[in-house]
Amino acid sequence: MQDAAKEKPAMEFVRYETYAPVERPTYQQELDEVVRNVATRTRESVERQHVGRAVRTAHGKTYGLVKATVTVGEVPGPYAQGIFAGPGTYDAVVRYSNGLGHLRADSLLGAACGMGIKMFGVPGTSLLADEAEATTFDLNLINNKVFFANTAYDYMVIEELFAELPDALVNPARRKLWMGEFLTRRGTLETSDEWLWDELFAMLSFTQVPRQNLLSYTYNSMGAFRHGDHIAKVRTVPVSPVTHLTVDVRADGEAFRNTLVAEAAERDHVFELQVQLNADLARMPVDNTSVEWPEQLSPWVTVATIAIPRQDIGGEENLAAADGTSITPWRTREDHRPIGEIQRVREEVYRRSSIERHRLNGQPRVEPSSSAELLG
Repeated sequence: MQDAAKEKPAMEFVRYETYAPVERPTYQQELDEVVRNVATRTRESVERQHVGRAVRTAHGKTYGLVKATVTVGEVPGPYAQGIFAGPGTYDAVVRYSNGLGHLRADSLLGAACGMGIKMFGVPGTSLLADEAEATTFDLNLINNKVFFANTAYDYMVIEELFAELPDALVNPARRKLWMGEFLTRRGTLETSDEWLWDELFAMLSFTQVPRQNLLSYTYNSMGAFRHGDHIAKVRTVPVSPVTHLTVDVRADGEAFRNTLVAEAAERDHVFELQVQLNADLARMPVDNTSVEWPEQLSPWVTVATIAIPRQDIGGEENLAAADGTSITPWRTREDHRPIGEIQRVREEVYRRSSIERHRLNGQPRVEPSSSAELLG
């Protein structure tokens, strides 16, 4: 028998109740302004994008909506929390999109892309007050490990600056001014100790994301969540090979979409859904999404698989269904509550943006009950 003194001690994780949210007196005022700005930009997008409809201020260009199945197996110890506490299978859809709020050829957009997952038939009360009875559960993820905004005020200024991308980074003169405005939050941060260094480096890391098959990326949550008794981040990792790895945006202005369509039609694909539990609030900060959580402190552990069966998503009706599908981190359950200021900002920003967009586009704002309702 192994000597008990030599056994490796169990890893200790931060308890959810020990996290104390940062409360800033100007938060509500800043949030109100952010929401007004997003609503205005959503209304203005009807003319700005020249497509006769309102477009999201972020993740505006849709690449496709695929049917999927999320299967929770036997999950180890502290990772078995909330909807991952026991085995289960959920009908789902996955929406792929570009991170910017423009409708342009892919060569004129960056490679920052999103994977939005919507599960159906999830028990419990949704955290969204106006759809508490909905059985849907969303995860919105990006193909990078860090994010570039952490407060309501950051979001307010950065959202306006991001409306200039990617054009602002192409022109050398504008690029220097743009980065200066980003770093100093348009001159509102006076000293270098206050400047948004972490956020700037996080933003620049998005420029290093390679253009490749949307089914070949690892996608990460943009912030932290409650994970039952603990605190976590979430990611998806592809485990299936792809035939069409390269995305040639110079030869094809719709390369991301066309590659996704071709790949989905040829074979099944599988992702692992993984969770990283917080083991140290100082080195794995909740309120600074621009800092990567080190795997040396806490490993990623698989809690479910996402199976995407071979399917045809090549029609225009697929893009219409994807465009009308709303994904928000707050369409969740109490055991998976988003935490951190930027996550709280998303609750009202996403809700108001969805209301405005669906109203302007004449789309019903009702959560579907199944993937078949969306995709037939």
